[in-house]
Amino acid sequence: MLKANKNRWLEFLFGLYNKNLLRRRFHSILVDNLDSLFKNKPSVIYANHSSWWDGLIAFHISQRIKADSFIMMEEKQLRKLFLFRKLGAFSVVRENPRKAIESLNYAINLLKADQTRTLWIFPQGEILPSDIRPIKFYNGLSRIAQQIDNCIVTSIAIRYEFLGNYKPDIFVKIGSALKVNLTNNKNPKSLTEQFQGDLTQLLDSLSFDIATNNLNRYENIL
Repeated sequence: MLKANKNRWLEFLFGLYNKNLLRRRFHSILVDNLDSLFKNKPSVIYANHSSWWDGLIAFHISQRIKADSFIMMEEKQLRKLFLFRKLGAFSVVRENPRKAIESLNYAINLLKADQTRTLWIFPQGEILPSDIRPIKFYNGLSRIAQQIDNCIVTSIAIRYEFLGNYKPDIFVKIGSALKVNLTNNKNPKSLTEQFQGDLTQLLDSLSFDIATNNLNRYENIL
């Protein structure tokens, strides 16, 4: 597998580049409930994956809340975007069980080694429309969370919409945090089903907010 090899100076420079890139391509990034994200406890953030931009949105949010973030990324994509290893990306090959377990163990050790780290994961494993139902996850998210004592797991829903502006808007809704500990008696499959249901509800809630223009709580972070 390809391990993360973070470079703080490069993270800072890429943060400036990434913000400028997002400003050139999007009208806004409107986020609901940003202050609820944990940055000083071992945490896992999982989100739907409907666009290539999702990873850059994750990086921008991490920079905004000053989180020490890592992200799991398909190995074939990370080989093309090798620089991302310097930004906290590491690889996974979900089609190969042995390699997938190696990546899961690496993620678990990252969070155990430093209790302030945050892991981003897109458990659908591929880019899919945000309205696709049912939402299906790989079990890796649950296996990671269950190995970290008092792990904080938070769902994030992301949508891209054109709403009367030349450039599209990005909408991000952050769900309630779930604490998973080592004594959790759910098996990974049951916990995965719970995560799937939580994200489905969050995506539906986000769609409703956009459709009804219920956006007073959303903060533009771009």
